Amino acid sequence: EGFVATANSNLTAESYPHRNAIGWNWADPYRWARISEVLGSGRRVSMMDMMRLQTDFTSIPARSLVPLLAALPASNPETERARQALLAWDDVLDKNSVAAGIYEAWYRQLSAAVTDVVVPAPARAMARGIPTKRVIEWLTVPNGDFGPHPLARRDSLLLASLDAAVGDLTKLYGADMSTWAWGQYHHALLQHPMSAALKPEQRAQFEVGPWPRGGDGNTVGATGGGPNQLSGASFRYIVEANDWDSAVGANTPGQSGDVNSPHYRD
Repeated sequence: EGFVATANSNLTAESYPHRNAIGWNWADPYRWARISEVLGSGRRVSMMDMMRLQTDFTSIPARSLVPLLAALPASNPETERARQALLAWDDVLDKNSVAAGIYEAWYRQLSAAVTDVVVPAPARAMARGIPTKRVIEWLTVPNGDFGPHPLARRDSLLLASLDAAVGDLTKLYGADMSTWAWGQYHHALLQHPMSAALKPEQRAQFEVGPWPRGGDGNTVGATGGGPNQLSGASFRYIVEANDWDSAVGANTPGQSGDVNSPHYRD
């Protein structure tokens, strides 16, 4: 292909002779797939392109899941509004996107519901964090675990999960859908090790954030899926080997450890 792409997913060939010498705890392949999609487009990329790719929030899982709702009108008017918002969405998990906020709430409900269908009850306590790839496979081609009418059960589950997501968002942020943006409940708060011992005004000086964040655990710009970002790149470095002096980088948290420095929050 003319490039090397890796994002913690399994790139080990079946023919690799020393398979016992490596670990087998891999990330879902979607970040790698998006990197490969961008770099494999045939277009020459610049430093700015690579900078944008580092924080790319396009969701490949959403491309597979959202179309499953296309032929499933909801009887609940608010759920139908949410469904229409998802179908009109560009699959980018932007922090200001309402559809992205709906999608993430829907996926949480959907993943839990699918787990309850596919995983036997005695094993569910151990089945936390089912890979997104597996959830998509189960929903795209539902098997006998979904009962005698797998597609009908799958469709019912898709809508029930969306209805539950709308209920959760309404309870947390009100009935005004415009307040459901993804960054409303997905942020980065960098807590200082001394935070618990500080007074509120000191804590505000030492802590950084919360700042609304886009992306999730399956976007190139990986930010996790929880309310506060606890994973993702803390150091980025982009180099043009033909011009080393043009290299750029970013480090978290900030460029200074002195809370009084103007660069503490850079």
